[in-house]
Amino acid sequence: MTTRRLGVVAVALLALGLRASSAGADVSPERDRARTYLMLRVVDALGLSDTKALQMRDILRRADERRVELSQKRDTLEAQLRTALAKTPPDEAALSRLVADAHAVQRELATLPEHTFGEAQKILSVEQQAKLLLFRRDLQGEVRQALRRRAAPPSHPTKTH
Repeated sequence: MTTRRLGVVAVALLALGLRASSAGADVSPERDRARTYLMLRVVDALGLSDTKALQMRDILRRADERRVELSQKRDTLEAQLRTALAKTPPDEAALSRLVADAHAVQRELATLPEHTFGEAQKILSVEQQAKLLLFRRDLQGEVRQALRRRAAPPSHPTKTH
């Protein structure tokens, strides 16, 4: 994709992102930047037309919103599980419901990438689907490396005299 074309897509995505933000979406600036960055990477990796880029943007936005919602639900359920487990003796019926709910949320979180890919398949060519699978794997590797770098203690140059 040419730099000019990527710039046009970026401007369109940013404009749509601003419109979505002002329409009541509660998205932090950091999350919005991350979404835009991901979209630009996807557009470039898959060679998407403007129309497909906008469709893909909607698919990824919905997936991200669902991921945030499910993560919040998971965190709430985990806190409730801890509270329920701290009771002596634990309420078996309440604990059982919490376990079922927490498991359902974890299962939905785990299937979210597959669901998102299924949505993308409806609009992408087979070649673009293949590129998306490869891109997703590459992106996961980049994220893992970034997390490792963040977790590693800062290196200090040693002074020699």
